[in-house]
This record gives sequence, structure tokens and C-alpha cells, in this order.
Amino acid sequence: MTKILLITPRLQHYRLTFYEKLSSYKADYNLTVFYGINEKEDGKAGYTGETKFPSRGFVEQKRRVLPFEVVTNPGMFSEMKKLDPDLVIFLASTGNLTYRKIITYAHRKNKKVIIWTSGWDPGRAGGLLLRFKNSLVSSFYKKADYFLTYSTFANSYVESMGIDNSKIKICYNGIETDDLVKNSDKVNADSAVLRKTQNLNNHLTFLYVGGFIPEKRVDLLIDSFVEIHRKYKNIKLLIVGDGPLKGMVEDMLNKHNNPDMKYMGRIIQGVDSIFMASDCLVLPGAGGLALNQAMFWKKTCIVSKADGTEDDLVIENVTGYRFLENDQRSLIAAMERRIVDLPEKVKIMSENSHKLIMEKSNVNNMVSVFSGTIDKLIER
Repeated sequence: MTKILLITPRLQHYRLTFYEKLSSYKADYNLTVFYGINEKEDGKAGYTGETKFPSRGFVEQKRRVLPFEVVTNPGMFSEMKKLDPDLVIFLASTGNLTYRKIITYAHRKNKKVIIWTSGWDPGRAGGLLLRFKNSLVSSFYKKADYFLTYSTFANSYVESMGIDNSKIKICYNGIETDDLVKNSDKVNADSAVLRKTQNLNNHLTFLYVGGFIPEKRVDLLIDSFVEIHRKYKNIKLLIVGDGPLKGMVEDMLNKHNNPDMKYMGRIIQGVDSIFMASDCLVLPGAGGLALNQAMFWKKTCIVSKADGTEDDLVIENVTGYRFLENDQRSLIAAMERRIVDLPEKVKIMSENSHKLIMEKSNVNNMVSVFSGTIDKLIER
């Protein structure tokens, strides 16, 4: 029996089927998931229901040190020792002191360690502070045996931390496509109702789905939509999400009082019908799997810098549109390209998007890569 411990900052609903499939992929796998519980709203909704695999949550204690957030999970280390796993997988969060304690222990006890990382950085540090941060990341990484990364961008990031490329493999961050295929008829029917009730027919509808935190730049999207709406009246914007900046988002929408912009609230169950009812997803700042979900439903996407996966997913004039980071004029130009592009071109781009997700960026592929890596490390 191979005891596997996977540690993640949050138990996300969209990861559940990945953990379920990984735990049942081989009878020899005994997977347990440890995760953090944030008692304060941070725009990252955590799953709170029952799981089909052993799991346990640990309250996060956070404090700010200069531009950095330092995290601990009291009780996690002692429970890890009781579990005594053969292999530990970290969803990398190198500012977590409990994670650092666990990886040091695992390294000393010759436990195998995999780091699973997006390579994304919020960019809060520069100069000497950035060098200090990178040294901490590098020291954490060098205790691992292998790395699975979200993207080619993340591969480069891990290499820049002094890790040899032979220890790194891309495992494209993906979504659960089996359920989406199974439920496609219902999603299509629900989206038709939504388009009618929200008066989306005969309009091109832009969509945002994500948290309301500074890095997401929802404010940039609202300002850009207001500007381009002056020229194009047959467009709409739907916003789905929640988080610390919810009040700011609502204040901006109230200020502009534009009936073609609507906040839909936080939606988890049933969000696919909103993706299907829209025409183009816009990620104005950081983000991730919303791109995959939109692309599965054959939607074009607009993005600048998200979490590194966008370079593998959103390719100008192939699957979507790119704009310069934090640049309103560039975002408006990208939105206008989507508005004026011919339907024939958009259809080809939409088909390209769906094909990419089905062939490369999905949970089944993730399970295959993870299991192969686990077996290789354990055999060593």
C-alpha cells in the first residue's frame, strides 16, 4: 500500500473529481488530502461537504510580514507524522511555515516529495526583498524529488529556482470534462433560458468569473466595458464571483448604472449555463481554470497575464485574444477585435478552444501524469 499525502491551501470543489480519480486509479493508492481553512473571506471559496477520499482541514493562521503573507496550519505537522506517508505532494505555497516544516521532515526521513506548482507570483516584492523571497522558494524546492507544473511558463519558473529540467514535467492544469460532456444537454437548455431571461439574445455577451481581489482587476474590466459600450450598444457584461472587493464592484456598477452590466453573485452549481449563455470570457487580471471552462463550452477568451497557463491556452487569433497587462486601451482593443471578428472566424477559434481542452487540459490527463510520476518515484 502506497500512502500518499496531498497538501493544498484550500479544498476546492473543482478539484474533487481529480482527488477521487487519483485515489481510485490503483488499488495500491491510499490518498489523504490535508487542506487549509480560512475563516475570513478571501474570494477563494472552499468546499465544505463530505469527500469520497480521506481528508482533513486545518485552520490557517496568517500574518503580514512586509509584503509577504506568512501562514501556519496548527496541528497539520503532528497529523502528518501520525499518517506517516510514503510520498507527500505539495500544492506549492512556500510562505507556509507548516509546509516548510513538513518538507524538511519528509526530506530527512527519505519520504518522496512532489511539488505541484503554477509558478504564479503576485509580484508584491522587488529588489532585495524579491531576492530574499526567491532564496526561500529555492530552498523549499530543493528538498523535493520531482515537480509537476501547470504550464510551460511554470516549467521555466521552476528551472529559474535552480532545479534541473530532468526533474520537471508539465501536467497541464485541467477541468473535469466527463461531467461536462454528460450534462451538456441540460446546460444547453438552461443557457437558452438564461439568454432569454437576461435579454442576451441579439447581444454579444462578455463574462467574468472569479474572485474579487486586487490581482483580478475586475475594476479594469468594468471601466473598459463602460468605455467600449459608448461605441457598441449591442454588448453586455455579466460578472460572477465574490470576495473582499465585492463592495467596490457593486459601487462601480451602481455608479455607472448601466443596464447592460449585471452582477450575478457567487455561483458554483449551475455556472456552466452562464458560460454557455455568454460569448467571450474576459480575465482582466490573475486567473486560471475559468479559461478552461469557457474553452470547453467553445467560447473565445481574452486574457493578459493570468496564472501562466494562458500562454498554452489562449493564442491570439487561434483560440482567443491577448492584451497588455493592466493596460485599459489594450483590453478595449482586444474586446473590439472580438466584437468585429466575422462569425466564421469566431467559430473556428471556438472549435480550436474545445479541442485543446479535450485533448490536453483535463482531469483524466492530470491523473495519468500524476500516477505515472508517483509510480516512478516509489519504484526508486
